[in-house]
Formats: sequence, structure tokens, C-alpha cells
Amino acid sequence: MKLPKVNQQHLLFSIALGVVGLLINYYPIQFFANVQFVLGNTVTVIAAVLLGPWYAFVTAMLASTGLMINWDSPHVYLFFGLEALFLGYARRRDIYALYADAAYWLIIGAPLVYVYVTFIMDIPSSHLGFIIAKQGVNGLVYTSIASLLILAIPKLWFFKDKVKDRHRRLLSAQLTYFFTLMVTLTLLFSALIFNYYYLERQQTMLRKNINDAVSHLATSAQNYINSHKTVIANAANQLTIAADDPLRWQPILSNLHSSYPGFISMLIANPQAEIVAASPVSRLLAQSKTQNVSIKDRDYFIESFYNHRLFVSSVFLGRGFGNDSIIAMSAPFYTNEQHTTTAGIIEGSLDLNHFSHVDQTNEYAEDESVVMVDEQNQIIYASEKLGLNSLSPFTFAINKGVYQTSLELLNIERPKSIVPEYIYAHKTLDNGWTVYILKEFSPLLKLAEEQMFSSFIMLLISLLGTFYISKKLSALLTVPLEAVASQFSPSGLGLNKVQSIDENSPKEVFSLYQRLAASKQQLIDHQVELEDTVARRTEELEAANRKLKELVDRDPLTGLYNRRYAERKFTELLDFCLRSEQAITVAVLDLDLFKKINDNYGHLAGDECLRIFAQLLQKYFKRDIDIVSRYGGEEFLLILPLTNALHIQHHLNSFREALAEFEMISPEDKRSFHITVSIGAITANPNYADELDKWIKIADDNLYQAKQDGRNKTVIDIITQ
Repeated sequence: MKLPKVNQQHLLFSIALGVVGLLINYYPIQFFANVQFVLGNTVTVIAAVLLGPWYAFVTAMLASTGLMINWDSPHVYLFFGLEALFLGYARRRDIYALYADAAYWLIIGAPLVYVYVTFIMDIPSSHLGFIIAKQGVNGLVYTSIASLLILAIPKLWFFKDKVKDRHRRLLSAQLTYFFTLMVTLTLLFSALIFNYYYLERQQTMLRKNINDAVSHLATSAQNYINSHKTVIANAANQLTIAADDPLRWQPILSNLHSSYPGFISMLIANPQAEIVAASPVSRLLAQSKTQNVSIKDRDYFIESFYNHRLFVSSVFLGRGFGNDSIIAMSAPFYTNEQHTTTAGIIEGSLDLNHFSHVDQTNEYAEDESVVMVDEQNQIIYASEKLGLNSLSPFTFAINKGVYQTSLELLNIERPKSIVPEYIYAHKTLDNGWTVYILKEFSPLLKLAEEQMFSSFIMLLISLLGTFYISKKLSALLTVPLEAVASQFSPSGLGLNKVQSIDENSPKEVFSLYQRLAASKQQLIDHQVELEDTVARRTEELEAANRKLKELVDRDPLTGLYNRRYAERKFTELLDFCLRSEQAITVAVLDLDLFKKINDNYGHLAGDECLRIFAQLLQKYFKRDIDIVSRYGGEEFLLILPLTNALHIQHHLNSFREALAEFEMISPEDKRSFHITVSIGAITANPNYADELDKWIKIADDNLYQAKQDGRNKTVIDIITQ
């Protein structure tokens, strides 16, 4: 295959366009999430329209390099390279670029994006629709811009050796495309601007709501901690007053615990770090039966007893006296009001399930979650649906990938994924704890997807309406011109055409009509005369053609169709049987010992024998769809569609027997004689073979067998598979 010659000017122009596209694509326009407008591909469309597919491919490879540098994703070469070739070949077939690009993304681009995202990229399937939609939208945007640039820049109209239209375009089609292009671009940008501000508003509302939620929860948690710290401090003061009467400690502790159920348990320890009072009392009694309970190694005892301060611990797992994940609050109490001698400590284990209650009772959305960590980043509480365990470190990754929004994003389950999992807000409490509110990112992306799909369904409906209106508007401009032009054609003789040119027509068109009307009648007279002459000649030619066709397709002796006609018709009959799923029979018939007829009775008798044989064939095989032909000499061919396999052999034998009984008369000496025929046939489904020769081969083999068996026989193969 000879390769086309490279046009150096076109190659340089395509490379220059590609470099421009590379620079533009290196700075894609951010819209929302991972939607970026790659306007650099505009130059690829220009190259496809002006230069054809392969120069456009060169431009696309260079322009896509800007995206490759930016995104580090080689799929851009495949998607946009194929798009360039598709647009280039569509241009060679006079298909407008906007229509061709819409077809590309619908037929080729969308399936490719689906396969690539599903099998190669680490992106949830819920994002698939949004990704496919944004690719198609991108294509419509830069194709519309490119088409308008070509229309707006006169130098591109007269680009040397550019791709030419194969057929001259209609003015109405050009006007319709121009109007459709303008409306498409206008509606596209209107929809995109609306969606942009709508999504910005949604993000602002989300940011406000999530910040309000984290502030509320942080305040609630801070108040919860402070109130219980106050309880512990007040209890320590009360125990200082009753320090000289240890018997009062247990009742004080039990009453206090019943008033503040936010503590899982409470205890009082003496200076020896032995628990001397507890609530509920049952825990202390259960422990005391086996051993003395000592807490001298606990931070809450050491910090309060020795450092004389109110202490709030980090989260830890309780040991011995309760096995829950707890936060201990403790404070010392003294033997005197001067706080010189420590009489013991009081401790309360704060109930972390309170945060679960706050999480459930606050009016958060279903897709919001709560995480609370202490100053060491250990999880104090996490919403159940997150699947995070208490006391484990809270590990996450701040998402700064290609999904650009004005919200703060993070990932927990897939920290390395480019797809964000959660929108978040956080606030740190006075004691160093941090509260996080997490909201799933996918609902926002789903909202953007629905908004985009809704907008572009409306766009599609608008475009269909625009296309219809544009065609009507184009007709208002072009119909009068067509009416003027029709005056030079035979169709212009009708009144309907004349009536379309009247005082309501544009002045220029009406003036042109008046100037041409005077010369039209002369043209019509000459035309009528010429038509009469042509009609006579045409009728004579058609009659001659019919006679010639009859001579070409018929055997002059028998009047049957000839071999060429049968072979030509076989394919049509085969297709007919395929559609109706019916069998077809091909039979070859050969007159037995025909040479003896010529030798004994003369050639005129032989010819008469062939004519009578042909008439008998036509009598027995007389359906319109049956092909009865003379195959050569004394051989005849039958092609019988819609065959009943159970009866075909009987029908062939009936003909053979009738022929054997038929009395032939020699035209010269009026002697009578009989003749027989041997038949070889095949009946099969039409998908047995496409070529007639393969059917005839089986029939010939069976004919040979009939001859071998003594002639005047019928041998048929009925193939059911």
C-alpha cells in the first residue's frame, strides 16, 4: 500500500497547533472536583477539519502531552488520539465536527472511559457517571469553540490544500449547523456557569453546616468535661470537710454517683492507694473477696495525690476495677482546710458512651460521622459506621489530589486514593482533645452529577428544538431562492412554485425572479421539445433493452432461463430462504441416452425433444419462485426454494415418471419414441453453503450415481443440519 505524501506545510502547521494546545492544556481550567476543561484540544479539532485525520493525530499527541505532564495519566493519548482520527475521517465524509464529536463520545469515548475507570483506575463505581459525563461535556465545549473559530477567522477558510467537501453543502444545512453551534455553545456555557455557582453555594452551605456541627459538638463535649471536672472538684472539697470521718465517705460517694450518672464508676483511695469506697459498691465487694485493690501505679492517683491537682487522663483501658475504655478524673482531698496533708483522692471514670448519645441525638445528616480524639491522637469515640476502634490512633490522609473543591477533604479507608472520601471540619478543646465531623464526599459528587445530567438533558431538548427552528428559518431564506432556480427546471411549470414568489418574498429575490421570468418561457419551450424527443428515444431504448435482456437471460431453443440467470438469482433465493428459515433444493437433470435420439431420429427430433421436456418441466415446477433453466446441452438445472423435504423426492419422481410415459413424435418421419431422465439433487437448509457450485457438486455426484444405477433414477441427499 502506497503511503500518502506528507505535506510539509500541513505537518508544520499541525505541530505548531499541537504546541499551542500543549501550553493551554498545561493549565486546564478547574470547574469542580475532577472536572477540568481542556481547551487546548480546540486546536486538535481545527487540525481535523482543515488537514484531515493523521495531521490531527500529530496535533492531538502534542496537545495531550500537556495533560500528561499535569495529570500523569497516559489514557489521554488514547482517548484524544482516537478522537482526532475519528473527527478527521468524519470530515472527509462531510460530517460536521460538532455532530461527529457527539457521536464519538457516545459510541467510542464513553465505553473506553468506562473500561479505563473500571479496570485501571482506583475510583469507586459511583463516580463513573460523573467522569463519563464530564468527558463528553469537555468534547462539546472545545469542539464548539473550534468550529466557531474556523467560521470567524477568514484565513482558515482559504487555507491552502485544506480538506475539501466531497459534495457541495446546502445553504440550509450550513445555516442550521451555524445556529445549532451558536445555541450549543451558549447553552453549554450557561449551564456550566449555573452549575458552577450552584455547586459553590452547596459547598458554602456544607462548610457552614459542618463547621456549625463541629462547634456545637465541641461545645457540648467541653461542657460535659468541665461539668464533671467541677463535680470532682466539689466532691473533693466535700470529702475534705468529712476527712476525719471515713465512715461517711461511702455514703457521700454513692449519693454523688447517683446524681451524676455520667461516671461509669467512682472510687475513693486512702494515702496507701487502697480503694476504701466505690460506687457501685458491688464492684469493690467483688474485688475485695480475692485481693486488696490498690491503685498506686495509676496516673490519676499519682498526679492527684502527689502533685495535688485535679487531673484528667487520656483514654485508657480500665484494669481490675472496671474494664471499660475510660477517661479518669481525679482530685485530692485533705485532712484540714489548709490542704497540708492529703487524706486521699476521689476518682470518677467518665462514660464515653455519652458521646455516642450526643452523636445520635444531634440532627446530623445520615452521611455525617463523629470522631473524637485525645491529646495523644487516641480515639475516644468514633461513629459506628466508620469502623474505628477506641484507643487506636486516628490515622488519616489529607486529600490534595485532582478533586479540587473549596472544602477540606480527607481519606481514612484508602489514604493513597486520589478520590476523597470525606469532607471534614475539626475543633480542638481546651484540654487538647480534638473533635472531627466527617461528611461523605460522594453525595456532593452525586449532586453535581445529577445537576450536570439534568442540565444537559435540558440542553439536548433545547438543541433538538433549535435544530428544528433553524431548519424552518433556513427554509425562509432558501425556499425563495430555490423557487427562482426552479423556473429553469421542468418542475417550475407548476403553479405551486410560482406562488412562492410574490410580494411577500424578499425584494432582492422578487427582482431576480422578474428579470428571469421573461427568458424562462423560451427555455421551457425548448425543454418541452427536447423532452418529447428524449421520451421517444428513451422508450425505444427501453424496448430494445427489454428485448436484449430477454435474449441474454433466456435459452433460445427451450425458452427456459439460461445458466447465467440461474447463477445470478441463486443468491437472492438463498437470502429469501434464510429469512424464512426454509429449505432449498438444487437438482441437476440429464436426459438419458440423448445422443441416440439425435442419431436415430435426427437433430430436429432432438430439438423437439428438448422443447417438450422444457414445457413439461415448467408444468411441474410452475411456482413463481422456482428457477427452471437449461444448464447446457441436455442438462437442466432446478432451483426450488421453500422446499418440503418430505415431499420433494416424490415430486421429482412424479415428473420423471410422467416424462417416461410421454410419447415423443419425430417431426420428420412422425415416428414415436420415449425418453427418460436421471436426476441428482440436494435438499438442505440455506446456510449449508453460500456458493451454488457447492450445491451443484453434490447434485452432480448424485446424478452420476443415478446413471450408474441404470438411469431413469432419482438420487437425492436431504441434509437436515
